[in-house]
Amino acid sequence: MSKIRQYRVPGILAITATALTIGASATLAAEYDDSPATDTQVAQSADNSSLDEALRTLRQNNLAATFLTAGTGQAASGAEQLAAGNAELHAGLIQAHNGSGQLAGGAAELSGGISELRNGTGQLSTGMAEFQGGIGQLGDGAVQVSNGVSQLVNEIRPLKEAAAPFAPELVATLSQLEQLQDGAGQLAFQLSNQSSDFRSGANQLSTGINQLHDGAGQLDAGGKELSTGAAQLRDGLGQLSTGAGQLADGSRQLADGAGQLQSNADRLGGSVNSVVNNTPRGGINTAEVTTLGAQSTSPLDVTPATIAAFLALGAGGTLFITALILGGYRWRSGRSTTA
Repeated sequence: MSKIRQYRVPGILAITATALTIGASATLAAEYDDSPATDTQVAQSADNSSLDEALRTLRQNNLAATFLTAGTGQAASGAEQLAAGNAELHAGLIQAHNGSGQLAGGAAELSGGISELRNGTGQLSTGMAEFQGGIGQLGDGAVQVSNGVSQLVNEIRPLKEAAAPFAPELVATLSQLEQLQDGAGQLAFQLSNQSSDFRSGANQLSTGINQLHDGAGQLDAGGKELSTGAAQLRDGLGQLSTGAGQLADGSRQLADGAGQLQSNADRLGGSVNSVVNNTPRGGINTAEVTTLGAQSTSPLDVTPATIAAFLALGAGGTLFITALILGGYRWRSGRSTTA
């Protein structure tokens, strides 16, 4: 996702927290400072002056309630978006955890198959070594046979040349022995000489089998590491999914609390408006009064506006901390995804 979308919810929460803090600070400043508040004279009795003071306080409370209502509305909207985003995150992590479980199972099966392949190549390498030894022994025997045939041919050839009475039979026998001598010599060469095609091919085959066995060993080690890593990924995603579920529950509770706070703020604002509008002197224009006193300060009184301001400060601080936590969490998630 883009950076703006990634930090949209934390930004909304931070802005809401700032609005609540500013509104609450303005209300507290108005309560404490009692700035150009002066004594006024209206062509009314002393009872009406007390009523004017009460109406002034109600108007201040109405302003604070307006700030509180606007701030809690934004907070409730941001909390709902936060809860929805966390719910989507939790669902995605559940799917990722299920997929990692399948990956871990497949990696384990792959590792088992590679181990069997390594065992098979080991047996093949051992068998090839035994085959090479057998070729050597067979080559030694072929050399002995070739030497024996050559010796026999050398002994019979003088009898043929001497024109012995049985020379015709010796000619046929000698011809067969000479053919056998050629075949035995060729067999002995192929089996005993390392430069022959047969021994060269056997040596290359043995080298290839050994390399295959070594490669299967490396592949087996990699398959085991893959299986271990897939299992760790599955376990990590399981823990992350559990944490995301808890975060989703907490954000839902936060959204519910913000909704209740908004409802209470709406009721408070409505009550203040109702009192101001239904008071007989609610429409008096205090601009017609004469300023007689100078600015004065007084201790902060505990009024409904003060209580609402402190509640707004608390809600603003909570939302600001939540924005920091969520922003840090998404920043870490973005870094791990990039890595």
